[in-house]
Amino acid sequence: LSTSTVTVTPNNPVFTGETVNMKCVIKPDHSDWRYEWYKGNTTNRVTSQTSNHYTVNKNTLTIRGATESDQDHYWCKGQRDGRPQSSHFSSLYLTVK
Repeated sequence: LSTSTVTVTPNNPVFTGETVNMKCVIKPDHSDWRYEWYKGNTTNRVTSQTSNHYTVNKNTLTIRGATESDQDHYWCKGQRDGRPQSSHFSSLYLTVK
């Protein structure tokens, strides 16, 4: 059975103005995982198109110049179509000081 976790760099709590990288780590790793990111709840999807503030690159969500409004729960969803077909949600609460 695979497991997933979300890691954050620099470590929580982060400070305003910092660039924050959240990484979704799913084990065992398959090359066909597709990743989606959500903020606040699992229906509010974060996409790179929203602004330059957020960048999504595969399993990593980058926040440039963190602000207090970025303090929230973040969810990573990993899905794969191969066998075994599965999807994962992991969450992390980001604290911004």
